[in-house]
Amino acid sequence: MKNTQHSRCQAVEDALASHPQQVLETTQRLWGQLAPELISIIGEDGFQLLYARSVRLTCAQYPWLEQAAASPLNHERFTPLLTCLRSTDLVQARLASVALFNIFLNLLASLIGEALTTHLLHSAWRHETSDTPAKDFPT
Repeated sequence: MKNTQHSRCQAVEDALASHPQQVLETTQRLWGQLAPELISIIGEDGFQLLYARSVRLTCAQYPWLEQAAASPLNHERFTPLLTCLRSTDLVQARLASVALFNIFLNLLASLIGEALTTHLLHSAWRHETSDTPAKDFPT
């Protein structure tokens, strides 16, 4: 389980570090790929609650993300997050984005289990995780 959590964190870190000048675009793409996969299982309300909780927990370290907790539905749901990230430098934006993803994924794993979380991530981020060895990030 620890290995899977580390692989999850590493996949997020690698995706956001691969193009440091495109933190906002990468963040939007990752959330945009993950949200539909997860919504199909826990519904829109479940996703919104989990996302808002994750943002609030991330605000302990990055208080300037507070406005990101109020998310519109559908295709604009991550606009408040991107606005917050845009208001800071790229390094802080990347660190906050990584922290938010990791908190979200850890909460998700505690609710639905490691195996299903890993399966969802692999399905949503198949291109992002293609370099992760199968033994570290099982399908």
